[in-house]
Amino acid sequence: MQNNPHKFHIIGGPGSGKTTLARQIVQSLNIRCYDLDEIGYEGGSGPQRSLETRFSDISRIAAQESWITEGVFLGWTEELFEKATTIVWLDLPWRIARWRIITRHLKAELRRNNRHPGWRNLYNFIRWCASYYSNTSPLNKTFVKDVAENRVSTAYFLKDYWGKVIRCSHTSQVNDFLSSFKEHL
Repeated sequence: MQNNPHKFHIIGGPGSGKTTLARQIVQSLNIRCYDLDEIGYEGGSGPQRSLETRFSDISRIAAQESWITEGVFLGWTEELFEKATTIVWLDLPWRIARWRIITRHLKAELRRNNRHPGWRNLYNFIRWCASYYSNTSPLNKTFVKDVAENRVSTAYFLKDYWGKVIRCSHTSQVNDFLSSFKEHL
């Protein structure tokens, strides 16, 4: 049993570095990390799983003593926001995210393990991602059922948890967070 349980929830847009940051924290703490794509979709990229199943899995994770979760989802993941000791919001610029998305896609294509193969999928994904990063329109109240529609909806959702949110809007801030985190272990 750990003396100081760690419950991290990492949120951010596509290509913001959620999975990479989660892996770096896992290396330091040796605790379980959950990719919320795996909770939200069959096999992480297939048909959407039922809301009841997602809620059940989220409750099971949140009840554990220590965990790391990472994803772009809001609404059905609210219990994670409530139980997290630290919420890291990776709010990096679109130009960085876009580069990472393209690079990740190319590497997966070359390794032949791309969950979303093909250039049309990349094009469609980039279009959706661009709207996440650039759309500043008012919130659509249906966002709580699934993914964050844009940075505005993420900021709005996080306002109730702001006391435990660490917002990183540049890669140097992510590095500073990791350094500070490791110093306090």
